[in-house]
Formats: sequence, structure tokens, C-alpha cells
Amino acid sequence: MAFPSLALATTLAIFSFYTVDGSFAGDDSLTINLLHRDSIDSPFYDGSMTFSQRLGHALQRSFNNAKRYKCVTKGSTYKADLIPDHGEFLMNISFGNPSHIVLAIADTGSDLSWMQCKPCIQCYNHTGILFNPKSSSTYEPVGCKSKTCNALSSSLDTSCSSRKNCQFFESYADGSFSNGTVSTDTITLGKRVLKNIVFGCSFYNDGVFQPTWGGIIGLGGGEYSLVSQIIKYVPAKFSYCLIPFPDTNGISNKTSKMVFGNFDFGPNVVSTPLVQGITKTFYHVTLEGISVGDTRVDIRDHSNSSKPVPKGNMIVDSGTTLTMLPSKLYNEFERALKDAINVRTIKDPQKTLDLCYRSAKVTKMPKVTMHFDGADVELSRENVFVTVSKHIMCLAFSSTTSIPVMGNLAQINHLIGYDLENKMLSFKTTDCQKM
Repeated sequence: MAFPSLALATTLAIFSFYTVDGSFAGDDSLTINLLHRDSIDSPFYDGSMTFSQRLGHALQRSFNNAKRYKCVTKGSTYKADLIPDHGEFLMNISFGNPSHIVLAIADTGSDLSWMQCKPCIQCYNHTGILFNPKSSSTYEPVGCKSKTCNALSSSLDTSCSSRKNCQFFESYADGSFSNGTVSTDTITLGKRVLKNIVFGCSFYNDGVFQPTWGGIIGLGGGEYSLVSQIIKYVPAKFSYCLIPFPDTNGISNKTSKMVFGNFDFGPNVVSTPLVQGITKTFYHVTLEGISVGDTRVDIRDHSNSSKPVPKGNMIVDSGTTLTMLPSKLYNEFERALKDAINVRTIKDPQKTLDLCYRSAKVTKMPKVTMHFDGADVELSRENVFVTVSKHIMCLAFSSTTSIPVMGNLAQINHLIGYDLENKMLSFKTTDCQKM
């Protein structure tokens, strides 16, 4: 099966450094590198932090991410709250003509991309050079009476400036915000130049944004996300393959791969329908249950066991580290796993995760399978457990009272393809480091 590929999660971070490192597999696809934010080559890498500290921060971002999936009403429409400090991978992207390279967090949980622009009237401290729209020959502000501005008003707060330009206001659950002009310009991904891409040129920003961040790249499913806009140039598909998290005795400078456009998955692929949620932004699938060996734990309504599993009950997000399950399902899954492993548990030294073992004691790992509608995805040991210190591993799942999320640890070493035209999500077990 062939898919065009686009980070995680369900918010990815996209590597936009000083060289363009994408390449074409053909006219109908574009391949780029994804660099984990804790890689030694990442501008976010902090050599003074221990492995446990880096992992602890990633796990905390998972719990923060859970907050962004609680929907709040805006009139008759819905808007999803988002915490900006959750990017896990970086990507290279350039705006304007001549091109201006921006280091941006790619976010599968938002649609409109934005970056800080000159003149930045109220901005967070930024170490890079700000984009100057007056220096780009292809830059254009979007009119407030345009179709684009009207469409964005269903998911963002928009208004009209004194110059009749469309203004956007993006607020986040932690109080951070971005405010500026909806605009169009040329962007460059790899060697491909893409014209008239809608984004936000932001002149007022504040909050917990990092100094190295030039902005946010929206990779959600909405009409004006980067993913949706580039289907004018490549098929409406994207895929990625995430390499394992760097282990305790080393740091990684290897990159994961992401493809916009067609990609040949070959044999042994399983697929599940993508389900439209209240908002188009998130990628919803239907989780039916989880198996541990021969023990299957199903999602069900305990007050009515005959009630069908609700469609679109889980979000796939490459920007969240842990997989978050409904509390009752998580408790039953943890109990089944504990019974199958049958080894004495220990406490998480970081006091974050619930089920932990001394790694050497777990000599046999039960088969763990996530059952989606039409697709059984088998998880390896590295998908189910995360190494938290030299000799300790903990369950890479947690419980949530919000919508469940399949995080990036569960996605490691799976080639994952989003077919937006046919509304299908596909999985194939793959050694992502060999791609």
C-alpha cells in the first residue's frame, strides 16, 4: 500500500536548522528527517541533564498533553486547548522569498502554523533572527473578508485590523498565546518550493515558549494545517517511522523519517479507519481492547456491556510520550501484565509511573497487542516499557480521564501511514533505524 507522509504527536517537532536536509523520493513525495528534541544534535539538547532528567521531562509533557484534548465550546463550534511545551521532534522549514529558515515545533494537535515576525511588538525572548514579511517578495496578508479568514474563525478567534487584514488569536491552556496576521507566503520543504501557504505572522506572543522556537507548525487534519495545504503538491497522505528513545548509556544523533506523499509500505500492513471527531484537527481511531498473551481486556461500558464501542475513542499523537488509557481499561491491562510477567515489582525512582521492574528480572515478555477496528498492532518490549534508569524499566502507559492517546513510545519501530483521502491509518512493524 502506498501512502504520502508528513511529529509527533500527535505533535512532532520538526528539525529546521541551518541546512535543508530533505530529499525527494519522486515527484509525488518528499522525505525529511525528524530529530528527537533530546538528541545530541537538537538545539534543545542539554548536556548537563542526566538521562533520567530528560526522560522525566518527556513524561511530564505527556501528562501536560492530556489537558489539551479537553474540548471547550466556542459558540456552536469547538476549540481544543493545547499546551505548547510538548514537541518531541524537530523539522527544517523555510518561509518567504528569499527563504528564511525557522526552527519550529511541529504540532499534530493544531492546524494554523505561526512564527514570530518583525516588528515583534510583544514577544518571548527568541535567539534566532525574526522573519521580516517586508523582505519577502511573495508575502501577502489575508483579507478579513476572505474565505480563508471566515474558515479559520470556526476554530480560532479572528478579527479585522484597521487595514482590513485578518487577525488571529491562538490561546493555550497554560495561558500562553500568539496574536498576529493571517498571511500567505512561499515555504520550502527539502528541495520543494510550495506557494501560497497560509500561516500566521505573529507580532504578540507570551508564555512558556522556548528561546530557540521560532513558532509552531500545524500538522493536524484541519483545512489550513500544513498537511492539508500541501495536498495541492503531493497526494493526501503522510507517513513516519520513529526510532527508539535514546537509552541510558548513550545519546542519539540518528533521525526518524517522515514522508509527505506516496510511500510504498509493501506487505504485512494492517489498517484501521480514521474517524472524524468534533474537530478535524486530531487523528481519531477506534480502540477496541488490548491483549496480554491470551488475556484480552476490552473497552466497554460497565453499566451496559452490550453497548458498542464508541467510534473514534482514541487519538494517535506522535508528540505525546506515554500511551494514555481510560482508567478502568488501564487498571485491567496493568493487572493482566503484572500476572503474566509474575516478577516482583519495584517503585519508579522518579515517582511518575506505576508498574516498574528490574530489567534483568523480566526474562520473558508476554505478547501485547492493541486491537483497533480492523487492525491488530503487536507491541514490542520497547513499546510497552521504557527504561527509566540503568537497571529499571516502567510501563509506558498511564491512565487518563480525558480522551485516550496512543503516544510515541507505542509507535516506535512502526511505519505509520495516514491516508487522508481514504480515511485510513496503517501500521507496519519496521526497523526504523534502517530506513
